[in-house]
Amino acid sequence: MSVATRTHKGRVRKNNEDSLLLERPYLFAIADGMGGYNAGEVASKLALEKLKAEKEDLYGKTGFSLVSKLYQIMRDINGEVYDKARSDSALEGMGTTLSGIYFNGEGKGYVFNVGDSRVYLLRQNHLKQITRDHSLVAEMVENGELTQEEAFNHPQKNMLTRGIGVNKNVNGDVFVIDIYTDDIILLCSDGLTDMLHDNEITGYLQMEDTEASADALLSASLEKGGKDNISFIILKLDRKEVEHDGR
Repeated sequence: MSVATRTHKGRVRKNNEDSLLLERPYLFAIADGMGGYNAGEVASKLALEKLKAEKEDLYGKTGFSLVSKLYQIMRDINGEVYDKARSDSALEGMGTTLSGIYFNGEGKGYVFNVGDSRVYLLRQNHLKQITRDHSLVAEMVENGELTQEEAFNHPQKNMLTRGIGVNKNVNGDVFVIDIYTDDIILLCSDGLTDMLHDNEITGYLQMEDTEASADALLSASLEKGGKDNISFIILKLDRKEVEHDGR
């Protein structure tokens, strides 16, 4: 597996509230925090620390059992962040997105998310967004009220309908995908997708070298304005990783 990551505060924000988790070769995740001064950073780190702490509960599971466990873990993470926010007035109202993928070693990828951080699959030069954004604008697109282009430039496109730690309970999504040799998986915060269209992302991911792809994605996002923190993980798979033992 070729893995490349980048995280940058961007050109506008004073601090970086994004966090990344890389537990090679099976678990990868990204969290984009939100809240008052430093609270978003606390939320995103706490979410991924909790995910890492529960990772062993995923080993050996497959199918419905694994999907159920991922839903439970998202609920556990939500409770952790929610309770922390209520215990400290400085952290009141904090929350985070959470998106990730777990490879169980049987040719499947289990994608999970809450919020608008995305997981994409690039296969045979076709980019597909696996996750669904939990945002007001995404719902408007689904309802036919906005086009994709209108959504890209909409002033409220970052208004979330779901987030980790925002409410006492949360419902996440889990998607199961087949994984093949030479697939490329991209996990990213909205700091990337707010700056670059899917066709632009596709072009950079098609570069032969994963590190070169990462450099190009970050540079292009910054050149387009870098209005938010920019973070992403690129995973380029080979047969060995498709068939690993799940731990």
